[in-house]
Amino acid sequence: MALVHRGLKSVLGLITALIALVSAEAAAQSGKDYWRWFEVEVLIFKQTATDQSGENFSLTLQPISIAGSQDLLTPHHSLKNRSLRSALPTCEPLSEGNWQLDVACQYENEDQWIPITGNPFAPSPVLSEVTSTAVVIDGPGGDIKTASQPFLMPEEVLELSPIRTQLDKKGQAKSLLHLAWRQPVFTRNHARKFRLFGGKNYSDEFFYNGFPREQAKLNTPLSSASQQQRMDNIESLLKVIDSGAEPFRRLNETTPVRPPLIAADQPHLSWEFDGLMQIFLVGNYLHINGEFNLRETDRIERIANNIEEQASLALNNASEQIPYLRSYYFSQLRRVISHETHYFDHPKLGVVVQIRRTDLSAPRY
Repeated sequence: MALVHRGLKSVLGLITALIALVSAEAAAQSGKDYWRWFEVEVLIFKQTATDQSGENFSLTLQPISIAGSQDLLTPHHSLKNRSLRSALPTCEPLSEGNWQLDVACQYENEDQWIPITGNPFAPSPVLSEVTSTAVVIDGPGGDIKTASQPFLMPEEVLELSPIRTQLDKKGQAKSLLHLAWRQPVFTRNHARKFRLFGGKNYSDEFFYNGFPREQAKLNTPLSSASQQQRMDNIESLLKVIDSGAEPFRRLNETTPVRPPLIAADQPHLSWEFDGLMQIFLVGNYLHINGEFNLRETDRIERIANNIEEQASLALNNASEQIPYLRSYYFSQLRRVISHETHYFDHPKLGVVVQIRRTDLSAPRY
C-alpha cells in the first residue's frame, strides 16, 4: 500500500510540474512582460561565380506560402517610396476626356484612394512601383522594454558589413539584402515566420509562378478556319512532319505546367529573392528555419496543352521557347548558438545569420 501511495504521489508531482510548465509557457507567449527578445542580423547574397556543384535544379517553382507571416519590409519600402513620391509635383486634375494616370506626379489625396481590384482609376500599390530594393535596410529602431511588436533596427547595428564588403569586392557574389531586427522568440508552435524579399522586382514582366505576363497570341487555324483552310493547314502540318520536325509530343516531367496566375497565399510581386525565416526556441536552444526562392530569367519550351495548340505553334512558325522566371529553392533547419556567425550555403545563394542576446533574452518566468 505504501508503494502505491508513493507512486501516486510521484504521478501527481509530475502532473503538477507539467501544469506549471505549460502555465509558464502560456504566460510567456501571451504577456509581453515575459517575452525573450533577441536581435537578428541577416545577410543574403547571390552566388555569381560559375556553379561547379553539378546539381540539376528543377525549372518548376516551389511556391512558398506567406500566409500568417510577419512582414517588416513592405511597410518599410512603402514608407520610403511614399516619401519619394511626396516630393513630386502635383498632377493636373483628371478631365472627362483624359483618364490616363501619370506616375511622374502625385494626385491630391492619392494615398486615401482605395485600390479596388479592377478599378482603372485606383493607384497601383506603392511597393509595386519599386523596381529594385536597397541592399542595406536602415530601420527606425525601437525599445524592447515597451515594444509590443518586432521592429527593424538602424544600419549602425549591423556587424556583418565587412563580410558584405568583402563578398562584393571579390566579385563572386551579389548582395541582395542586409538587415537586422529585434523580435521576441518563442517555441516553434508559437513562433511566426518573417518574410524577407529584395533585389530586382520582376513583376512587370512575370507572374509569381514564373510565366510571362504577355505572350504572343496565336491564330487557331483548325477550329476557326473554313473547310478549305483546314485542309490546307493539315497539308502544311504534314509537310512539317515530313521535314523531320516534331510538332506533336507529350509533355515531360521537367516541363513546368502553368499553374493559376495568383494563388491566395502566395506573393503578388515577383522579387529576385523571396522567402521566410523563422527563429524559435527548443528549451534554451535557438533554431533557424529558412525557406527561400532565388529567381533568374531563363527560357523554357512553350507550353501547348493540347494537340490544337501544338498545331497552332507549328502553323504560326511560333518560337518554341518563351521567357521564364525560374527559381532555385533553398530550405534549411539548424540549431544555432547566439553571438556566433552562421552560414547557410547553397550553390546559388548564401545566407549569413547572427542572433544576438539583448537585456531581455534570459528566461523571465
